[in-house]
Amino acid sequence: MSPSTARHVNHVALALLVAALVCWIAFHLLPMERDGGRGWELWRQILRAPKIGSMFGWKKLLPISGFLTLGLLVPASPFVTTLLRSSTPCRWLAMLASGAAFFGFGGAVAASLDSSYSFFCLVASMFLNFFGLVCIRHVAPE
Repeated sequence: MSPSTARHVNHVALALLVAALVCWIAFHLLPMERDGGRGWELWRQILRAPKIGSMFGWKKLLPISGFLTLGLLVPASPFVTTLLRSSTPCRWLAMLASGAAFFGFGGAVAASLDSSYSFFCLVASMFLNFFGLVCIRHVAPE
């Protein structure tokens, strides 16, 4: 891949990662259809569960870990593209974590079949983040 093509692809990747961040923020602000709560209230439920002593089963642990992974990856990804371009192990680790969260948590969200805009934004942020990370390329010096 020529350096100019790699730079162009990196600009596309950055645009996808910023769009994922915008969708992630929209998920937190838009109402969820079922109970009328906002997406940010999901954090309160996740953080409150260990305090009240509820044990997570395997069925709940996978989506929760995927959501927490997305909570780290989506906001950070647009700001660490330089690191991801220069370090292949970091790029692969981010892609692996994003892909696992996308397919693990995304499957759980898709199985719930909630049709609210909030969950659409959540799935869109997972999709855009994963494919934005896949698009990042190393630019060889000329």
